[in-house]
Amino acid sequence: MRTSGVPGLDPVIGGGYRAGSRIVMYGSPLSGMESLAAQFAKANRGVYLLLDEEARDGMFPAGGLSIEDLAHDIRGDAAVVDSLSTIILDRGIAQALRFLTTTTAAFRNDAGCLLCTLYEGLHTPYEEALVFRQADIVIRLTADLHQSQIERRLQIMKYRGMRLPDRTIPFVITGEGLELSTTSRVV
Repeated sequence: MRTSGVPGLDPVIGGGYRAGSRIVMYGSPLSGMESLAAQFAKANRGVYLLLDEEARDGMFPAGGLSIEDLAHDIRGDAAVVDSLSTIILDRGIAQALRFLTTTTAAFRNDAGCLLCTLYEGLHTPYEEALVFRQADIVIRLTADLHQSQIERRLQIMKYRGMRLPDRTIPFVITGEGLELSTTSRVV
């Protein structure tokens, strides 16, 4: 098992992510996906490959790499590729699916967990369905505005071989990253 890196989330997902999993983190750019992905990479001493913006602490610039070179740079127990959306938009859905399946198969066979971010609203429902079918785990993060408050929620949409929780989980973004919330907003 690999830890999610988020305190309190591992018990919700059966102890963490299974070794060798393909994880798709789905949501808007403001939903907290980058924080959750960074926590995962840091907690598992993994690599964080950033394709579509300037790399910050702990991230490696990987824009412009071929699918094979990108897969070659994935090492350790865990890897984050931010974002699968960039691969789809720049190279097409077929290349993105090849990346998720064949080019990263050796990494996953060696028990490495691959987490890829996928941005909501950029792809056709068909492309999203193709990606979700290849994933072992799909987690959706949402951020909704309610008057003057932002309500952030995490939902496990798919976890192959596990019964899914029947609720969404509220969370907050702190200076350290995501933290599951123990309180709910009262309307």
